[in-house]
Amino acid sequence: MTRRIHHRTFINPDNNEVWPVMARDEPVALVNERGWRLEGRVETLSHDRQCLWIQLDSGMGRQLIHHQDGFVLDQDAS
Repeated sequence: MTRRIHHRTFINPDNNEVWPVMARDEPVALVNERGWRLEGRVETLSHDRQCLWIQLDSGMGRQLIHHQDGFVLDQDAS
């Protein structure tokens, strides 16, 4: 089984820049194709920007999101 890559995630796929530069504690919302939504604040990005740690809202802990996990930034987030 192959996993479909969501090209909307990539900024520059030639350089593996998958998440934009985001400041620590910046609000972020991610959504996948099934509609599962994660909201929180940026904790850190990996040096290659392929992995993103977010502190989830409402005390739900933190979540590591890899660029191939199927999540994209929700541009409509308030």
